[in-house]
Amino acid sequence: MFYSAQAMLLTKNLSFSSHKGVISAFGEHFIKPSVFPKEMGRELNRAFEKRQLADYECTFVISEDEAREMLASGNKFVENIIKHLEKKSTVRE
Repeated sequence: MFYSAQAMLLTKNLSFSSHKGVISAFGEHFIKPSVFPKEMGRELNRAFEKRQLADYECTFVISEDEAREMLASGNKFVENIIKHLEKKSTVRE
């Protein structure tokens, strides 16, 4: 999800070194103007929060169901970005 969001930002010649910077800019440039639905912004934030917990909280455990849900959400996020980029590239041709 992070790299897909970065790819979208690169279409606007924007680049950020931190996860928070990418998430914030993705919201600013693609969620607020309704290029993508708000749900995508929420899912990107949710995935980042879970990643932070997994990396820095030694007692954090994610259930198998939650992991499956996050994976499905991530796949949908990436698919939406791919579709958008493909549509954008066919418009240019």
